[in-house]
Amino acid sequence: MNRFALFMLLLLVSFRLMAQDTVLADSTALPCAAEHKFKAKQLIVPGALITAGAVGIAFHDKLGNWGEGHHTCVDDYIQYAPVAANLFLGCFGVKHKHNFVDRIMISATAYAVELALVQGLKHTVRESRPGSENERNSFPSGHTATVFTGAELVRKEYGWGIGSAAYAVAVATGALRIYNNHHWCNDVLAGAGIGILSANVAYWLYPWEKKLFWPKKKNQNTANMMVVPTYEVQHNTIGLAFTAVW
Repeated sequence: MNRFALFMLLLLVSFRLMAQDTVLADSTALPCAAEHKFKAKQLIVPGALITAGAVGIAFHDKLGNWGEGHHTCVDDYIQYAPVAANLFLGCFGVKHKHNFVDRIMISATAYAVELALVQGLKHTVRESRPGSENERNSFPSGHTATVFTGAELVRKEYGWGIGSAAYAVAVATGALRIYNNHHWCNDVLAGAGIGILSANVAYWLYPWEKKLFWPKKKNQNTANMMVVPTYEVQHNTIGLAFTAVW
């Protein structure tokens, strides 16, 4: 009975090793290659939002303040909920398109793009915040850009089912930025557009990053390894058979 249990354990180990080998052999392969191809139509929504936000700079005084000056710090925290979901939902068995390392790299690229766009525009446009002429860094909303970047990453990684919840959090964050009187409406629109754009740019760039950081070796796709348990009836012994092809 003990030998049978050991045999089954070794069998499970062999399956585990074969599964790991499959992952290693495909470490440079990029799943869902179509997701990483540039498509001009992906620029429509973020382009429209950013344009509306930019045009709104000239009219926000006429529109007036939509916020009432209430102060809640909820938006300071929920802005990070979508990106956390993008990184960790796949670790809990939720169906996903990329492994954890890929998700980290794509997210890092997206937020690098988002930070460069947001900070560049803030220091270039220098729009004053509602109720404060001294703070001239209102356009675009950084909180909104952050949360919409995460929401778009979730949508692309897990689909619209979970993506809809992430976008609900994103919309709530943008609304709170206005409600708390931290931003004009046009700031939030532009931030949303920048966030969506940043996530898509990260997907477009990632195949190049994949080649740069994990260059595929010429003989990599020919490597195979297998470990199989054996049981010899004549001598009543258990062993392992190891096979490697390079």
